[in-house]
Amino acid sequence: MSVFNGSHGRYQVKAGNSSGYIYANNLTGLLAKKTVYASSKLYTSASHTKYTAVIRPNQQVYVKESTQNMSHICVVGTTQSGWIYTSHFTKPAPAAGGTTSTTTGTSQTGSSTAGGKTTGTATGSTSGSTGSAAATSGTTTTGNTGSGSASGTTTTGNTGSGSTSGTTTTGNTGSGSASGTAATGNTGSGSASGTTATGNTGSGSASGTTATGNTGSGSASGTTTTGSTGSATASATTTKGLDVSHYQTLTQDSFNLMKSQGYNFVILKATEGSGYTDSKFYTYYKYARNAGLSVHAYHMIGNSTTTSAQHIAEAKHFYQVLAQTKAKTGYAFTGYAFEDIEPTGTNSITTTWWANAAPACAGYFLNEMQTLGQTKVGIYAGYFNWKSYLEGHTDSWPSNTKIWLARYNITLGTNADVWQYTETGTIDGITGHFDLDISYDPDF
Repeated sequence: MSVFNGSHGRYQVKAGNSSGYIYANNLTGLLAKKTVYASSKLYTSASHTKYTAVIRPNQQVYVKESTQNMSHICVVGTTQSGWIYTSHFTKPAPAAGGTTSTTTGTSQTGSSTAGGKTTGTATGSTSGSTGSAAATSGTTTTGNTGSGSASGTTTTGNTGSGSTSGTTTTGNTGSGSASGTAATGNTGSGSASGTTATGNTGSGSASGTTATGNTGSGSASGTTTTGSTGSATASATTTKGLDVSHYQTLTQDSFNLMKSQGYNFVILKATEGSGYTDSKFYTYYKYARNAGLSVHAYHMIGNSTTTSAQHIAEAKHFYQVLAQTKAKTGYAFTGYAFEDIEPTGTNSITTTWWANAAPACAGYFLNEMQTLGQTKVGIYAGYFNWKSYLEGHTDSWPSNTKIWLARYNITLGTNADVWQYTETGTIDGITGHFDLDISYDPDF
């Protein structure tokens, strides 16, 4: 190939008998070689509506060009080329090294193997007096130093190794175990059981009703955990789900398989713009409800106008389709209705629109849905767009708006009600790839 003059990021080239202009960064010497860190669909265009292959994690590619949130790439060592999400070049944080290990419960916040807003109850260590000496029993044991065990109503400021039991253990340092009504401000490793364990630091386990603000590694069980930090395995109210549209070819047996493999909810595409209805919405809604799944729906934003009229019209179309669900399927629509805000090949969403109009336009749509009678509403967006343009600008939205975020990573890294963590998931017995989700909300 011969390269001639260039301007505006393009070069005039000649290859054989053909000549013309190409992007400057399409020349081999200028291509950026990068690693894909997430399983990535290889789309045929930047509008990401059709894909031809799936690239495995840690595959190296050359980047030809980037536009908005998509990059045009060719896969090293193959003839494959296409578009992937630029965010897939972001190296995920290491899975290990957090401060919380295993949690079960209702509402812990942190990062986890399931992502984002992790559920849990308690973490860290509550340790009592430590050491090896004779046991002391009575109503009050204060300021003991050494090793041994103490039992009674109050044990305060003990240092050493051993165990304490009673109503209150406060300010203890060391390793051991404590049981009773309250264990507060303890440091070290061990275990605590009782009604309350607060502000503990270290490693161990805690069980009881409430555990708050703990830091460390260990295990916890109970009702509520607040403000814990680290990586954990999500359980309790965390549930598995997926989202589908007419792009997947599914039967009643498909939805039965989802349910039998532990999926609890499905979010179906219902509408797009102010006139399109997904051809499989009612069919898949009936199949999913027959299978015992919790079913929700989403609407793809169809226009990036900044005026309210278009977004209100789209909300009315979405609502009307949902309102017909009972007549079409025999089941009333009882789930959440999400607006999916992302660029497509037709809605002309740009960075300027995101920065100047996105929060207000979402508000027009969500408020109209609630005015019409659909009180359970939500927003779907990519992690980058949420953090860059939407988060912190939701004052005009209904206060109960659910947040559903997409980030193809080992952790979500922020709070959300639903996390779409892959677009290349598989389900045993069903052909094709699926967007898989985790919910941290019991409504799902």
